[in-house]
Amino acid sequence: MPKIPGARLRQSPYAAKLARLEPEGATALAQIALVLLDAINASKLVATDAGTRALLESLYPVQNALYGASDGLPEAMSGFFSTAKKGANHG
Repeated sequence: MPKIPGARLRQSPYAAKLARLEPEGATALAQIALVLLDAINASKLVATDAGTRALLESLYPVQNALYGASDGLPEAMSGFFSTAKKGANHG
């Protein structure tokens, strides 16, 4: 993703949902997400279709940014949301 001064990532509809949560709810959701990311990292969650596999694979850059260089988090999240929008199986 090119770095353009003053440019901002497109707002995700998930950000709007998160903004409606109380702080305790956001903290609980973050804790659950970290447990799921750890399970994915440990290969304990297995995807059986290509869309879900792509979605899980797109979480690795997010996890790397959370546990490492956080300046890559916006780009990693953008990639995750883009993958989710393209066709991950949402049931």
